[in-house]
Amino acid sequence: MKLNIDSLTNKERESIDFDFSEELESVKYYGVEYNLISPLHLTGRISRAGRNFLLRASVAFDYEGACSRCLKDMKVPVDYEIDAYLMKEEYDEDSYEDVDVFPLEGTEVDLLELVDSTLTYNMPQKVLCSEDCKGICSGCGVDLNTHDCVCEDSMDEDDIDPRFAKLKELLK
Repeated sequence: MKLNIDSLTNKERESIDFDFSEELESVKYYGVEYNLISPLHLTGRISRAGRNFLLRASVAFDYEGACSRCLKDMKVPVDYEIDAYLMKEEYDEDSYEDVDVFPLEGTEVDLLELVDSTLTYNMPQKVLCSEDCKGICSGCGVDLNTHDCVCEDSMDEDDIDPRFAKLKELLK
């Protein structure tokens, strides 16, 4: 997903609109590979901003994930916006605290590289199959959404961690 912005550099145009859709097998996020189950869709605009450029784009794709509570496989949608400056010249990072800044070399923008860079703070940290997911039993591992657990019924006083005995007394 490379976009030539030569017409912006030569001041022939004020902006370039783009709309890309690409079938990718996976994306990497902190060393973990996520299998995509839909094309990565990227739409937006690059505009001149003085001697530099402003990028505004939308990123959308779905990946195959697992519920954080019950570990059931599920489709996880990712949809976010990118607002960033593409800088051809040296810049002071402190001047651009509220917006992403990427160095630009030449007249070609690698949009996939920008998506990679912005995944860090746009991937969901915790995904749930539903808000009321009960998860799995920590004792026997049964999915509490589909089965009742018998662990709780069979626990007796000896099974309680002695470090928490004082807490149990407070609940009486």
